[in-house]
Amino acid sequence: MVDQFDTSQATQAQAKQADYISNYGLGLDSMGIEGNKSKLAELLVLENGVVLTCNKAGGELLGCKPNILKWQPVGRLLPQLANIPLLLDEKINPYLRFLSITGHRYEVVGMNGARFACELFFSTVEESGRSCIKVVMRPIRQEATLRHLRQY
Repeated sequence: MVDQFDTSQATQAQAKQADYISNYGLGLDSMGIEGNKSKLAELLVLENGVVLTCNKAGGELLGCKPNILKWQPVGRLLPQLANIPLLLDEKINPYLRFLSITGHRYEVVGMNGARFACELFFSTVEESGRSCIKVVMRPIRQEATLRHLRQY
């Protein structure tokens, strides 16, 4: 009986995750209501690379409840950030800032193992007297990849 319950929860989380990713670029949230731009997926990460908090949209994107992400290493969710210092002299690493501006695609690994691409945006915030990084994740829909094929 317990296995069925866990399976159905995992299936529901995967459905929410797929819905969030597919509807993100349309300006729809998971309930079909306009205004998804105000419900961006966000992580608050300590300077040592450990997730401090996650909002509801972030949990949906990553396929789990937000509280499960607390104390997870950010490299588990965003493998490309595993060996990069996030802060240098209490400021965002200039390399990461450059990648944000250029629209670099990061591979994201959800807690359910799903892999997808996101653009990340970094900003510094102070939480409990410590410098933290707010990471905003914007999923990239498959149709959006065509903009990179344009010839100039």
